[in-house]
Amino acid sequence: MVHPMVHMMAFATMNIHAIAWMQVAPISSHAHHTHIASCHGNNFFRWSVALRASNVPDVTNPFPNLYGKTLVSIQECIDAHLQQKHRDQQSSSAHPNNVPRLQFIDASWYHRPDHVTDRFRNPSAEFRSGPRLPNSHRVDIDALAATHELFPRDNPKNLPHMMPPADLFALAMDAYGICQYNTSHGGTFADHVVIYARRGAVFAPRTWFLFVAMGHDPKRVHWMQGSLEDWIESGGEVDCRSLEEDHVDGVPHAEGYEDCFDRGILNVSKLYRSRCGRGADVRYRTGVSRAANICDKHEVLRAVNENLSLSSNTVIIDTRGSGYTQKGHMPSAIHLPYRRLVSPSNPLVLLPKEELHDLFVSRGIRYQDPNLKIILSCGSGVSVCHAFLALTILGREITEENTKIYDGSWMEWGREEEEDLPRVLPGDMR
Repeated sequence: MVHPMVHMMAFATMNIHAIAWMQVAPISSHAHHTHIASCHGNNFFRWSVALRASNVPDVTNPFPNLYGKTLVSIQECIDAHLQQKHRDQQSSSAHPNNVPRLQFIDASWYHRPDHVTDRFRNPSAEFRSGPRLPNSHRVDIDALAATHELFPRDNPKNLPHMMPPADLFALAMDAYGICQYNTSHGGTFADHVVIYARRGAVFAPRTWFLFVAMGHDPKRVHWMQGSLEDWIESGGEVDCRSLEEDHVDGVPHAEGYEDCFDRGILNVSKLYRSRCGRGADVRYRTGVSRAANICDKHEVLRAVNENLSLSSNTVIIDTRGSGYTQKGHMPSAIHLPYRRLVSPSNPLVLLPKEELHDLFVSRGIRYQDPNLKIILSCGSGVSVCHAFLALTILGREITEENTKIYDGSWMEWGREEEEDLPRVLPGDMR
């Protein structure tokens, strides 16, 4: 079965009225009237020249500088923002003329204390206090997940940030005002989603994978190369208002979902309990019935046993850092630390393709072979997304069956209760 993102097609040129059959949830008007910090004027000037050079804007592909690119530069994102800003100034509608929007997603997430303060940073508090990219949304992978609280049957072991059910993801997209749906002409209408993070938050690819696995058009899911701070240093506009005051409405959300936001942060638990299964008219279409390219411990165990019997065409890649040797690993797992896949000077920038290629090939991983099955594992299903992203950039022919992420990862495999799962422990490595 071919992976869903292979089937997601580019927009064909069509009359804009042909896709107006579906009413898109309007975004609160404050989304377009935020107080923005000033930036260098040369960015707007350069984009204005390009705008005047185009007689008729392409309403089906309003961001050609982003379309089809997984990795996008800060300057490309700044240019796209200025296009969106100009369009917003021309219309009070959330999706004027049913034109896809640019949606920034703050994916900041920290797994260790700050190296300076030795304290854990709070990404939601940082989002509230600002600065933020203009009209951005905050997605918390610990909240938008199959939590034990909401889904005890799906997550009986209370594992962290497990991939969410498709209906919960769709409901959250509706609340944010992020659109994707099928058109009457057989195409797909989808907003452009740009994932970004603050400096020090290195796991933004996990949120990129979340959107891809949930079937959002992969040609419109992008990872910004660089941090929020890099954006500011490049002259990009930011929203500096604090969201701590109850009367401040500083982030966009769909009308009718105001009660599900707490000072700019989506309360996923409240959203699910108040909307899911209660006749909510969910507009967003995930494109999948469940998260794609995910496997469980049983599939990994089969691969381990086949590898031990030398009868397998499967490789298991472990992307943890020191945990691989300090905590143990699966038999036959190949160690490829996620930190090796990004720039040493900026972990929010992926290495060039040539260097990524060498990292896989030097470990005997024939990633170009679509018949080779690759299973990715890490500590808790987060850093593996660096490897999935790298394989995507390298042009691997990814299908639903040949490239998978073990969602539970070592958090499940390394549990003492999992006595049936073979492990190579630190004492065994000597």
